[in-house]
Amino acid sequence: MSIFFKSTEINIFILSHRTTDRDLYWKNIKNVVDWTEKYGYTGVLLFEGNDTFISPWVAAQEALARTKRVSPLIAVNPIYMHPFSAAKLVSSYAQIYKRRIYLNMITGTALNYLHSMDDKMSHDDRYRRIEEYIEIMKRLLSSTAPVSYSGDYYNVSELQLLPGINTEFMPSFLLSGQSDAACDVAKKTNSVGTQMLTPEMARGLKSAKAINFGILCRPTDSEAWEDAYQMFPEDPDSQIILEYSMENTDSVWKKRMQLASKYAEHKSIGYWMSPFTNFQSDGPYLVGSYDRVATIISDLIKAGIHTFILDITPNEAEYAHIASAFSAAKEKLGQSV
Repeated sequence: MSIFFKSTEINIFILSHRTTDRDLYWKNIKNVVDWTEKYGYTGVLLFEGNDTFISPWVAAQEALARTKRVSPLIAVNPIYMHPFSAAKLVSSYAQIYKRRIYLNMITGTALNYLHSMDDKMSHDDRYRRIEEYIEIMKRLLSSTAPVSYSGDYYNVSELQLLPGINTEFMPSFLLSGQSDAACDVAKKTNSVGTQMLTPEMARGLKSAKAINFGILCRPTDSEAWEDAYQMFPEDPDSQIILEYSMENTDSVWKKRMQLASKYAEHKSIGYWMSPFTNFQSDGPYLVGSYDRVATIISDLIKAGIHTFILDITPNEAEYAHIASAFSAAKEKLGQSV
């Protein structure tokens, strides 16, 4: 699926499906990778964290080895890896697979996980740390000479990455977060700012160029909503788990999502928070017909979004439905399918 708008390529990444079933976890990742390749999406977002069963770097290697086009979007959190180690892995993948890697730079995780890792930094300090992290990675990957850097969180002296990588394989850095600190670091590091979809749709964008949400679409609105209610039923027990998880985070975007979920649903425009409130998704879902979803997608692209990070249910049929919506969006943008 190739979509361009004003010479900018539109990227579409699919979230790897998480589960607490150890065997199903790996099966899900392989399914997402295969379906992403089959339906022509850009790549797969691979999570990082204390509760991640398989390292995203290991999963990324599997994705690269089993496909011809899929590009991993790998979550990178400074508490788990030094910037040299991350740069070395990017360089290694470029040498072996001749494919570009995307990096989803994150600063947060559950507060109890931060405590377990003895990370006592404030929310804004973690963003200042990731600014240095990105800067060191970029220098290592682009420089043919040793790199020295003196910062508040990292210091390196005459550090060199061998053999380096070609310009065409330089990774794209995405930065998750909607706080002022996140937006500031995205601007300073020239990273792609990422935010959740809001009820204002294309009018609710700040400086983000990447957007994260779920999609459930069908030929008609009524079909989409009928399946949505079946796939995401009300679950009081899971709602209690969500409340507990909110006490265990300092994430600005997650708190905004919780606040938005307390208001009336915007079902008339297809914006649905029930998957979030029932702890079945990290953000909102867009529900509706192919045409409705395509209109919103095309409006987001016209407003400057060039990267979509999509949460969809672990069923191959959903990949085909969403491909239909993006094909319709492509037509709305004046391109032949």
